[in-house]
Amino acid sequence: MALESLPISHPSRVYLSIGPVLALGALIPTPSLPPLILLLAVLRLQASTVIPRRDWKAVTAQVALVSLATSAVHAAASLHALSTPSTSLLVLAVLSVITSSIAAGSLAVGYYTERAEQTQWARAALFPATWATTWAAVEHLSPIGQLATWSPVVNLGGYSWLRPVGGQVAINWVVAAWAVIIADVAGAWMMGPNSDGEVGAGDGGSLVNGGTLLDHPMPPARSAVSPRTHRTLVMAGFLLALAVPSYVISERPPPVSAADVTPLGVACAMPYSQRNGEATGSPSLKDYVAESRTLQSQAKVILWPESAVHFNQPGERKDAFEKIRPQIANGTYYGIGFEEVVHSDSADGVWKVGMRRNGLVLLGWEGVVYEYYKRHLVPIAESFSMTPSNEKPSLFTMQLSHPKSWTAPKWAPGPNFTRPIDITASICLDFTTASSFSELISRPALILAPARTWHPSIGLAMWEQAKARAEEAGSMVLWCDGGAGGVSGIAGRGMHAFRQVGPGSWAQTVSVPWPFDQRRTVFSTSGTLISLVGVWAIAGVGWMAGSAAGRVDDREGSAGRTLATLTGTAHRAVEFVRSFGHRERRGEEQRLLD
Repeated sequence: MALESLPISHPSRVYLSIGPVLALGALIPTPSLPPLILLLAVLRLQASTVIPRRDWKAVTAQVALVSLATSAVHAAASLHALSTPSTSLLVLAVLSVITSSIAAGSLAVGYYTERAEQTQWARAALFPATWATTWAAVEHLSPIGQLATWSPVVNLGGYSWLRPVGGQVAINWVVAAWAVIIADVAGAWMMGPNSDGEVGAGDGGSLVNGGTLLDHPMPPARSAVSPRTHRTLVMAGFLLALAVPSYVISERPPPVSAADVTPLGVACAMPYSQRNGEATGSPSLKDYVAESRTLQSQAKVILWPESAVHFNQPGERKDAFEKIRPQIANGTYYGIGFEEVVHSDSADGVWKVGMRRNGLVLLGWEGVVYEYYKRHLVPIAESFSMTPSNEKPSLFTMQLSHPKSWTAPKWAPGPNFTRPIDITASICLDFTTASSFSELISRPALILAPARTWHPSIGLAMWEQAKARAEEAGSMVLWCDGGAGGVSGIAGRGMHAFRQVGPGSWAQTVSVPWPFDQRRTVFSTSGTLISLVGVWAIAGVGWMAGSAAGRVDDREGSAGRTLATLTGTAHRAVEFVRSFGHRERRGEEQRLLD
């Protein structure tokens, strides 16, 4: 039996073996673009095989196996996410089944909508739009946003430039489009030539009239390339062309010594109390203040991790900040992550006495200049004990004075001779939604991101989510993860790698373009909804292209039939003339004999 015939003769065995294996590599906490494309292509081939046969047992089995594979690669990270391992694994299993079922439903919807269309172009364009829409809806409805979805965040290759243009919607569309192409190529390989039912051009096309063949066959009226092959080649060419800008646009950050940049020192304050390599306890408020005082000679913005300190008593937070404030150098700000109990009702009615909230403040020598509270809480682990905020991030403009190597007039125009640096913030799980910074009126130069994750793979997954949000906003993110095995660093504007793993303070100077372009990116301005309109507009173009090609084919077919009719009529006329002449000659010969 030939290898290419196995998926046709034994579809259950083949697809139920390949699907879970690919899921083990594709559905990890940080999904990668190439494995996810391969998995989706295989599942698309399976859908085209089992759905016409109504083999729902195979569909159910595949959902179960892919869910099992997803649970296996997430098990280590989820084991201690909740109060007990059994509860954590149960929640993980349910979440894996839900996401796998959503993916299967999207494939089924794609199959039936394609069958309703008559043209190859419409069929090819519908599934990518359906797939991108499905995961955009999941992100909007899920309490954990893009986590645990079938959306790639690493190894985007030439498509990373799409993030500030179309966000994750554009990336998901690319995944599905490549899956369509690979599935088409694999399907043609399995079915053999002319598998799509298109008639080749080499059949001759001789006209027949009463059993008499014309001496010269008609030239082919159709191209030797089938519509499906033509569609696949054009789609592949379009996707390859879509990757070109990433190799033209430079992502390298400019040097901090350049004349057209503002050097900005930033730092993560993560003190590590230890003896002989063993942690001696969690850092105290005093430890964080002492570490920050050391770092402020190198950095203007010093960020503490999420929930670095806790305030439980009335007035405790205010008193602590009053003690810290005089120790902060002029022009330097501490980004303090904290948890606190609310002791008085807020004027807007959001906060009530007794509520617990997770927040961040920017504290300078002049006092608190910025305040933000976490909007997306970790389900069960945080959602039962804390209250989320409903206020989106805002902007704080820091006025950066000139360094010693510059004179004030050369550094910035008067009267203040300072350069503005716009800063915003979000906290950990807030970065899993693409709409995190949709309400900002301008592009931020720096995004503060305190975090506290519980496992290295979760820390890496959240780092990638923060990096994605920074790239969508055209900004930089300062990520400080105080969790065990968490990663910390700066991402965005050409910076991709994290700086360190685990606790330990660090400082780094980054380059902010000067003058800074405050215009928001295309995606920040338009958002997910407009990106979805864009992918469905592409589907509409595909439908129109298919309709136009169909009309051209109809006209070519009509012209071919007309030419055949005229040729046949001419042939019959010639035969009639010949037979008439033959009868005339026979009549003359008969008279001569008489």
